[in-house]
Amino acid sequence: MLGVRQCLDAMGENRGVEELAEVLRMLANPVRLKMLALIAVKPRYAYELAKLLGLSYPLVHLHLTALERAGFIEGDYVGGPRTRKVYKLRDFELVISRELLRKLGEKLEGG
Repeated sequence: MLGVRQCLDAMGENRGVEELAEVLRMLANPVRLKMLALIAVKPRYAYELAKLLGLSYPLVHLHLTALERAGFIEGDYVGGPRTRKVYKLRDFELVISRELLRKLGEKLEGG
């Protein structure tokens, strides 16, 4: 999947409706939105998110992997006796303007 930054930076020029829909699909899931909100407060481990949200670790890991692939978050491994991955929010801005939609419409018309 195209990263969020690349998708939004070039949306009106080289990207299409499918890429925008994929980004919006990622954000349409309430669990993912809650995860992003919690990670925005401070970097989090998967087990912390599982506990805070009352979800299983495998389900949390699945959502984190999707968010990381989409470019909303990034994970860094931290050392110690047990190496674990801590997730932090990446800088992004999502703006869907009239101009963006017009460009997408023109692209769909073949222009």
